Amino acid sequence: MGLLDHKKQENIASYVISMWHIEDLMRANRFDLRVLDEQLIEGMDADDEAKAEVRAWYMDVIDRMKEEGLEKRGHLSEVEEVLNELEFLHTTLSEVLNDETYDALYAAAGPGIVALQAQADESADGPITTCFTAIYGVMVLRAQGKEISASTLEAEGLMRKLLEYLSIHYKQMRKLPGVSMN
Repeated sequence: MGLLDHKKQENIASYVISMWHIEDLMRANRFDLRVLDEQLIEGMDADDEAKAEVRAWYMDVIDRMKEEGLEKRGHLSEVEEVLNELEFLHTTLSEVLNDETYDALYAAAGPGIVALQAQADESADGPITTCFTAIYGVMVLRAQGKEISASTLEAEGLMRKLLEYLSIHYKQMRKLPGVSMN
């Protein structure tokens, strides 16, 4: 069982952000388990068995990132798969089901998404991945103690609401017969 399995089942958006953060932590610590041990694991308020589980999970993430060539950038295939599913669900809610609540949330978040995609130019991701990029970017800026403009915070908040709604539908979708949890 993975460290974030519960989060993956309960709030997929939170899972994606957490995995992006963990991937960046692995890179920042040069995939050195000893450094991760010192900085993250040893200080945990947990018994040795729980620490060993966390250590094994981090080692598994490190191994998979190296296997997938993600030493410098990118996301694990399991995370990319979730992002693809969320992009598909976005299209389904907006273009097939015409979910009015979702459409209103998407319309509100739209200007921020378009602005961020324009900055990315030809390498722009889909709208949902763009939302994750914005939310994660604001999280990193906060961690660095950098000032964030009111307009950026407003756009990020609208994208966060969109992803929260999408996450609820994702959880419901995964409960449908024949749809398995990854």
